[in-house]
Amino acid sequence: MKKPNILAEEILYEKIPKEFPGYKIESVDSLLDKIIVQMKYYEEELEQLNKVLEEKNKTIADLEQKASTYQGMAISKSAELDKLTKVHLSNSDFVKQAKQIDTLEKTMKLILEKLENK
Repeated sequence: MKKPNILAEEILYEKIPKEFPGYKIESVDSLLDKIIVQMKYYEEELEQLNKVLEEKNKTIADLEQKASTYQGMAISKSAELDKLTKVHLSNSDFVKQAKQIDTLEKTMKLILEKLENK
């Protein structure tokens, strides 16, 4: 919507020339007074809404920045979790290998005992 070219203050100070026959000046002035009051109300309302919009845009920008920060933190934590998971799996493999070695040692002892008993 295109911004109006006239403001309430301009209507207030506008002089309408008198001509015969024409409108009753008091009626025109009364109507213009009502229009001025209404326009001032809308101008003030628009100014307040623009301030609210500006505040909301700042809030959105702040939230977007926080979201970006949290996203970065989440990526970092995800990488850290991946690394810990790999370490855990490595440790798990180590434990499995240690158990296999322990089992082999027991089997070797049994074989040696059997060989000694023969």
